Amino acid sequence: MRRLPRSLDDIRGLRAARWIRESTAGQYDRFGPASQREQQDRFIERFGLIDTGLTYQVAQSGTTVWRSATMTQMLAEAKAGGFDLLLAGYSDRWQRNLRRTFELIEDHLHPSGVALVMCDRRILSSDPHDWDELVAEATAAERYTRRLAERVRDGYGAKFEHHSDQGGLPPLGFRRPSEPPCANEIDPDTIGMAVGLFERYALGNISIERLGDETGLEPDRIRYILRNPLYNGWVRRHRGPDEIRRPAPWRANPPVSDDLWERVVAVRLSKTRGGGPRNRGRVDLLGGLLECVCGKHIRSDGRFGITDKIAKLHLEPCEAWGSKARLASTTLEGPLMAQIEGINLDQATIAQVVAATSAGRPIAIDRARLDRQLHDLAQSHAQDEISDEAYLARKRQLRGELAGMEQTTPGLPAQQAVAWLRAFAESWREADVPEAKADLVHAIYEKVVVAGRSFVSARLTPAAYQHGLALALPEAVMARPEGFEPPTI
Repeated sequence: MRRLPRSLDDIRGLRAARWIRESTAGQYDRFGPASQREQQDRFIERFGLIDTGLTYQVAQSGTTVWRSATMTQMLAEAKAGGFDLLLAGYSDRWQRNLRRTFELIEDHLHPSGVALVMCDRRILSSDPHDWDELVAEATAAERYTRRLAERVRDGYGAKFEHHSDQGGLPPLGFRRPSEPPCANEIDPDTIGMAVGLFERYALGNISIERLGDETGLEPDRIRYILRNPLYNGWVRRHRGPDEIRRPAPWRANPPVSDDLWERVVAVRLSKTRGGGPRNRGRVDLLGGLLECVCGKHIRSDGRFGITDKIAKLHLEPCEAWGSKARLASTTLEGPLMAQIEGINLDQATIAQVVAATSAGRPIAIDRARLDRQLHDLAQSHAQDEISDEAYLARKRQLRGELAGMEQTTPGLPAQQAVAWLRAFAESWREADVPEAKADLVHAIYEKVVVAGRSFVSARLTPAAYQHGLALALPEAVMARPEGFEPPTI
């Protein structure tokens, strides 16, 4: 381990990297980064440091920046010996999370031989005499953020209670009049563009990125619009299980009707691969696929500490998960990967696939899939998760597919099914990046049901069933990595 400097007198000639943080990307257009650079320039010149040219620049809240991809990259290059000092122009630009500040310094930077410097306060993290001041600065930064959040939260709460307004900047299609109470109202000049986004996306044949190219709007802004119930006539406060909704003044005749809203929700759910905080730099192989035996979806929920392991979260207490509601994604990925790697294409399996696809009738498990979809649909309707109109329309569609199964239809050419299976197995062997593997996983799995660490069942996609993959996959696999009971699929 490289020797850490014990005071500012020991840092002359050391290699310095820069840390620049703003809360939002828009702040980069103002004076913030320039001011931070000036502080760093003066510090480098005064103490005779070597500027490595390395700059880690990030736009993220100080309370969550510890789990950003930029932080992960910086720690990796620090461990590799890329620099000796990390310069933060201002003490509160490092981060505003007291716990994570000392975890990163003591568990990662110092063991890598790197010290953190707060240039404006001339604080060196490896100087014992600076420790009290470092603690004070980190505490003050988090205290400021917490108090500011309380004031903002109280203001939004009062506006929600008295004026049914959810606060924040008005989204596309809405405006705030200058006269009090300055509550949201529909903007007749722009609401048409917002409604057009819903109508276009509801067709199901366009991605949000493509929609952004067509309209000139940022994809993240479009995602926010398509998830905002304000367009459907509802104002909300909080998110998740504590969310409160109230009808907006235009609820009786919302810009986005209930039917259009439901269709957009259905399209979003069909395309999603997970929720929770984004995991940049780490591909979520099981995103959007996992469901608990209790019927609740398992969501992605950031990472474990600063590792690259994505956390899988069960939002509500569940006996099947025990006391731990969060698991590492790798715990659940191993068995599923083992099932795919165990695809069997021997002569006996090929003969089964040929017989099933040549019979002119769908594989029996395909009927079970449709029966299960009807059951899930009825359950969602009973829990008021979908409207009566959407329920009846989807039910008619599924009934029609079941009726079609009763008629003998030309089977899929056996050679085509076998070629598809062999091509998939070859693609899996040659997939050398996580993104490619994730695409293949989502191409064959429609839903995976788990009970904590144990796998209960897996539903394949229609294409996978049609080409006989259900006959080639092993029904039970040993868990990998080891350390828990072998689940079955």
